[in-house]
Amino acid sequence: MKIHLQDIKPSPNPIRRTWDQEKLRDLCWSLLEEGQVEPIGVYETADGFTLVWGHRRVEAARMAGWTEIDAMLVQRDEINNLVQSGIENLSGEEMTADDKAEWAQRLVDMGFSQHEIARRTSIPAATINQWLLYKREKDAGVYVHVQNQATDEGIVKTVKIAQALGDDLEAKKVVAAKVSAEGLTQIQTTEIARAYHDAPSPEVKQKIIESPVLSNDKAADILRRSVARVELDTFRAKGDIKGDEKGALADVYTRQDFGAAVKEFLDALQPFYLTANKLVTIVKHGKYSRATLRYAIQKLDEIINDLISFKELLEGMD
Repeated sequence: MKIHLQDIKPSPNPIRRTWDQEKLRDLCWSLLEEGQVEPIGVYETADGFTLVWGHRRVEAARMAGWTEIDAMLVQRDEINNLVQSGIENLSGEEMTADDKAEWAQRLVDMGFSQHEIARRTSIPAATINQWLLYKREKDAGVYVHVQNQATDEGIVKTVKIAQALGDDLEAKKVVAAKVSAEGLTQIQTTEIARAYHDAPSPEVKQKIIESPVLSNDKAADILRRSVARVELDTFRAKGDIKGDEKGALADVYTRQDFGAAVKEFLDALQPFYLTANKLVTIVKHGKYSRATLRYAIQKLDEIINDLISFKELLEGMD
């Protein structure tokens, strides 16, 4: 059925607290170009309707200038509405890691076990467990920032850090900060957390945090280089090696790290070239809306600016 947008009130306890404004604009364009695919969920009240799911679609419809929207009428039931709202949002709209974890925690607070949530929603119990662990760790101050909040990347990285470092809260915070700052992958996150856990001294732990992590690094590689750097610092402090030897050793470590990192960047460019050539062919024969073209051009400009900045940095080191 169709209902007037002006008659819709937001849920008093929505499972989504924020929306990505750029993606909201994308949804608005999608509604304008393709129309509404799925109805929103509402229950009827004395003065209109209250949303159960579909908050983004309602906001996008308002942005598009619509006055009505397709809706499905559901029964007013706090628990069932919360369960169904989560299912609909997870299947049709991108939820942030925080929203997923908060939703799972609200169900647990209502008396649901993890297995009961899994049975009612068809979400694996292991995934529910990860979301809840992520929430506990973040509430304690362990936070991994990721670019795409709609994926479980931040959840997985936080869980890996927690599994490797156990109850050592300060260690988890330090490692999470490095993972966030350097954008480490899930595998790199696991390896650096293990290396930090196995480090024999505070000095080695500090070197692990200060040193770059390469894509193929294992915990043993990170630990070995960090121990070597601490030994070099110790030799310097004791004066056991000559000044020119100190500089030579330090230069070797720096060049090894920098050379490997640049090689990694150049290797990563190869699939980019192949994809770019393929896209050029597709674009020549495709038809796109002006809004889609503007969005694609904006994203390309961002990539080009990043590449120019990196090129200028390398030129400055030549």
